[in-house]
Amino acid sequence: MLQLKLSISYLMQKNILVSINFALLALVSCLTLLGLGFIFLSPNEIEVVDTATFKGSMPKNAFTFSKISYDAIAEPFLTLKYHPLTSRLPDLKKTLIFYGKNGRPDAMLTKPHLHFSFTGSKTITAGFLEERLYLHYNKEAAQPHYAFSKDNETTSIWIETDILDEDAIVKVFMENEYGEIVQEPASLARFNLKPVTQTKFGSTGDPQELGGFRIDGSLLARQKAKWYGFDRFLEKHGGEEFLVCTGKHRVDFGDAGSRYSVFVAPGDCLIHDDNRWKVVQPGTESLSNHLLVVKKIDERIMNFELWDVEGKNKIVLNVIKAHESNKNQIFDNTFKFVGARTRSQFVFEIDDERVLLRPKDWLVLTDDGWKKLTTAEEIDDYVEHKLAGPLFVFDGIVKKEDGQVFYGTMFNTARTEMQTIELPIAQNGTAEKSIENHQLKTEKNSENPVAKTYYKNLSSEDR
Repeated sequence: MLQLKLSISYLMQKNILVSINFALLALVSCLTLLGLGFIFLSPNEIEVVDTATFKGSMPKNAFTFSKISYDAIAEPFLTLKYHPLTSRLPDLKKTLIFYGKNGRPDAMLTKPHLHFSFTGSKTITAGFLEERLYLHYNKEAAQPHYAFSKDNETTSIWIETDILDEDAIVKVFMENEYGEIVQEPASLARFNLKPVTQTKFGSTGDPQELGGFRIDGSLLARQKAKWYGFDRFLEKHGGEEFLVCTGKHRVDFGDAGSRYSVFVAPGDCLIHDDNRWKVVQPGTESLSNHLLVVKKIDERIMNFELWDVEGKNKIVLNVIKAHESNKNQIFDNTFKFVGARTRSQFVFEIDDERVLLRPKDWLVLTDDGWKKLTTAEEIDDYVEHKLAGPLFVFDGIVKKEDGQVFYGTMFNTARTEMQTIELPIAQNGTAEKSIENHQLKTEKNSENPVAKTYYKNLSSEDR
């Protein structure tokens, strides 16, 4: 009996739930039909009803005042001012670096270059005075910054420079979107920069070389530079061709086989051309070369400044004066007077050989003994230092109270010192006569261009 009751109760609950579901389904169907009907039956345009006009009067405000009262009110305590957005100059004073002007003497003859860069940049840009140097803002860098435009390409911002003593005057200009020049704020539109000295030659690029040698403080030493002083030989016997050397110091470069000389004084300029230094006048010829300037010469040190081509860097070079003592030759035993052939021709026994000497003959002491210079080639070799050694210039024989004196001038190997030599000669009555009976070591003076000059005034009797 209990089981029957439970079954009846279950069936009744089930019927109730089914009825509820059907009712909900019918409600949803009705709402759906109503919605579809509203969509299809609604008009395409919505009618706008005219707004009703208010015909009454507004109530008066109890706090309303007359116009005179409002006009009498003073300015407000706080006001808002409108400022339109305008372009302003960037602050370049903290990032722009001035490396100084081109101090080369040849650059000063025209407008000097001024060298600039920006903080963090390895590139140095040079510009003439008052020349436009265009800038651009590098946004792609890790830290965006201003830099000089490539090949000075035109941009909307640039600088113009001038010089005041050692400082650079920088003027900043910028064009806005309307093409108007912006120069505000004034404190950033014009300012001065002091030069920053670069102490290392070529510090902004690869190491520089000159003639196969790296440019550093030992450059001249590696080029075998030797400075002795004035060339007394050329001053006395160089003639018009070497007149320019008078009063100038001789500096030799290279080894014995490739030695050459330059003659300089303070302020002289040299360029390195065809693997050798040569003195030039500052100007067009020197502008495209490294420039070596003689700054100072004292008793022991010659001071140079070597400038790079762009005049950005210089290095100080020094050459210490070389000393060579003048070792006096003992002519008593070396030069033995035999006799006089004529009034201007004398026979001497030199190194066991008889030699005919005339006034102004030259003799060089070589490793093989004394050698008389007679040919143009020998003379050129001595002048150009291919033939080196002490030089004796025979001046003649003169009579003095005590007898005849053999005299001449002695030059040391470096030709920086000269000394007058005077030696007494022991005379005998048979010296001149005996000359005719001996074989003399003579040279044809017609082959000697120096001899032609020295002997052209001799009389026919002497010859």
